Amino acid sequence: MPGYHLFQVPTLGMQSQAHALNTIGINVANVNTGGYKRTDTQFETLISKTLQHESDLGGVKPKDFQRIAQQGFINSSSSDLDVAINGDGFFYVSPTLTVSTDIFYTRDGSFQMGIADGQTSTVTSDDNSTITVSNGYLVDKNGYYVLGTAADPNTGLFSSSGTLQPMRIDEWAFIDESTTTTTANLGLNLPSTNGIVTSHEATVLAANSGTNNEDLETYAIDVVDSNGARQTARMNFTKSADNTWQVSATTSRASTMQTDTVMLEGTMEAGDTYTINVGGTAVNYTVLGTEGGLSGIRDAVIAAVNANPTIAATLTASAGNANGEITLTALTAGASFTTTASASNSAPNVAQVDTVTIGGTVEAGDQYSVTVNGATVTHTVVGELTIDEIRDNLVNAINTDPTLSAIVTAVATANTGELTLTSDTAGSAISTTLATPTTGTTVDNTATFATTTANFSATNDNAANVGSVTSSQTTAAQSLTFNGDGTLPSTQAPLSFALTFADGATATVAIDMSQMKQYGSDFTEFNYDHNGLVKASMTGTHFDKAGHIVGSFQDGTERSIYKLALAQFQNPDGLEMLNGMVFRETPDSGSATQVFADESGRADFTPYAVEISNVDIATEFTRMIMVQNAYNSNATVFKTVDEMVTVARDLKA
Repeated sequence: MPGYHLFQVPTLGMQSQAHALNTIGINVANVNTGGYKRTDTQFETLISKTLQHESDLGGVKPKDFQRIAQQGFINSSSSDLDVAINGDGFFYVSPTLTVSTDIFYTRDGSFQMGIADGQTSTVTSDDNSTITVSNGYLVDKNGYYVLGTAADPNTGLFSSSGTLQPMRIDEWAFIDESTTTTTANLGLNLPSTNGIVTSHEATVLAANSGTNNEDLETYAIDVVDSNGARQTARMNFTKSADNTWQVSATTSRASTMQTDTVMLEGTMEAGDTYTINVGGTAVNYTVLGTEGGLSGIRDAVIAAVNANPTIAATLTASAGNANGEITLTALTAGASFTTTASASNSAPNVAQVDTVTIGGTVEAGDQYSVTVNGATVTHTVVGELTIDEIRDNLVNAINTDPTLSAIVTAVATANTGELTLTSDTAGSAISTTLATPTTGTTVDNTATFATTTANFSATNDNAANVGSVTSSQTTAAQSLTFNGDGTLPSTQAPLSFALTFADGATATVAIDMSQMKQYGSDFTEFNYDHNGLVKASMTGTHFDKAGHIVGSFQDGTERSIYKLALAQFQNPDGLEMLNGMVFRETPDSGSATQVFADESGRADFTPYAVEISNVDIATEFTRMIMVQNAYNSNATVFKTVDEMVTVARDLKA
């Protein structure tokens, strides 16, 4: 019917304004909805076509625009698990515990802990009983699992390209996880006025038994052992020379069996004797000189103690940490024994003897020189016919020299070219060197010597100390050498200590002592810190500004256990909006890029806050009035057209 198309324009206008009014109503209804993104309705003109003065339909149709990229209002919250995104990006959420490609995105950071059906763990409670607990995960208001990344187990660092996973945050989630201490930093001031301690090991051994030396400085450090438990070690410091300190570490050990420690000390010399007496039974060991050092002597003494049937029925001997340390451990708990130890130097009343042998072709003008303790006698060959004649004249020259004759006595032996130099003072060491300048046509003069030290004590420093019924063990001592200004050299490397504790747990800790000082008379602590995490249950969780989920643990520590990843899109307004205020990726939005907020430069997190809608209520009401007026105007046009058509119909009739 002619003119009926006139109804289409106001009809489309009313329909479009009704659609716009519906959109405004939805926006207003969600003004306080977490993460809601408003939709704005705009209008598109329908252009009429004219043919022979007749026009087809014209008018308007609505077009909706999602404002997903626009930031919503951020409100503060008192919940530990609330976090808002300030900037670009979305939280990853998964509707299932097993993460698949069906991942959704949301801006609503009002999270909570949710229980996953059928997910349980068996744990050990505080009273050591075994209990079964339900696993709790971080979820959004729809029950979807919030996804994040876990730290690398080796480095403790988070990677923005790490695998996304649901985040378990219940009390027991990390009860079995721990990290052994491997590094530490220790800053102390060691008093420069402390006296020099001749034996660090003996001083520490005495302190372990309750006898303290005022020149021993100690400091207790905390470490985490291989069982994930917190342990204490005592650092020991003694001054061994000007600007040089010895450092060791003492830890506890099981004392259900009596354990005594014997510390052998001194310079290894043939003929030295060490004695260990257990309950009246003595074992003596005389040093051969071939043991290769104090540790070799210790091993030989251990073998001798364990070979004694009387002592072996009571205890067993084993090597301790230090070179000369021996541990005596009872075979039976509750059985006691007494230990004494002593050491003696080799016979001091035997003089040192050096043997000199000369050789070569006899030629006039050749010289043989003997130097003892810096004094030299030289014999020049004149008319001797044999090497023994030269030797005899050299002996005479030594014995008639007033300086050398006061130190040694020279004697010719039955061997060709051989003489001996015997110290005139028993127990006093001599130092011998030789020289053989040569003249003539045959250059073959030789002179050699051997020092005889059997039964001669050049160093009177042997000792054996006992620590009775000790419940500790000490590492071998290491050195710290300070500069003259009381600081350590910049090249000072960390000192590594292998610690063993009473329950058999261990920890090898490299301690950086580069900040140590040596000033004045006060022993002062500057700082101590270490890595390592103990086994402990969580008492709570919260977010930080970088997006870490920080766990508060029963041991008083806080640890970053997960980190939130953000999904960023090239066109976030192209996402598909779903129920529950989550979004889904579409071809228009592009694929998600996984980033960390603190690395992207395009967003950060606000803990204890939630992002609500980006709806401005005043703007929506303003639009509502405009839409209502437009709707009423279209309705008026519709009514007017209706009236005109009615009049036209009546006139025709």
